[in-house]
Amino acid sequence: MIAEIAAANAIFKVLSTALGNGKSLYQLGTQLTDYLGATQKIKDKAGDSSSKGTALEAFQYQETLRKQREILEYHLKKSRLNGWSDFVKFEAEWHRQRKNEQKALEQKKARQSAQLQNDLQLAINIGACLILAMGLLFGIAVYLKP
Repeated sequence: MIAEIAAANAIFKVLSTALGNGKSLYQLGTQLTDYLGATQKIKDKAGDSSSKGTALEAFQYQETLRKQREILEYHLKKSRLNGWSDFVKFEAEWHRQRKNEQKALEQKKARQSAQLQNDLQLAINIGACLILAMGLLFGIAVYLKP
């Protein structure tokens, strides 16, 4: 979790500096999506059992994230009219897209699992039929043998 926090902080510094130097939100699309991805990854990992961080580290990062959002809000409100509201809309759309991508991935895995189960059931049925046919042929051969 510490590596993800360091990455998110580094991306935020680049984002904050660029916004402070007058770049628009649209020019910083890749940095913004990287920042949102890093923060989402940290939020997901904070409650995960594989997380190496403590509850205090998670709380401290939440406070850091809150301060970073305040700084972003300041820069975006200063840069242009409705800059912050556009960012919030972009962030909501980004989260919606990630949620839809995750849902589509889960549906794809479920379809693949169902297809695998159907194929396996078909293979078992064919195997059973072949064994029955071999037994029947063996029985006929034994019966017809003089």
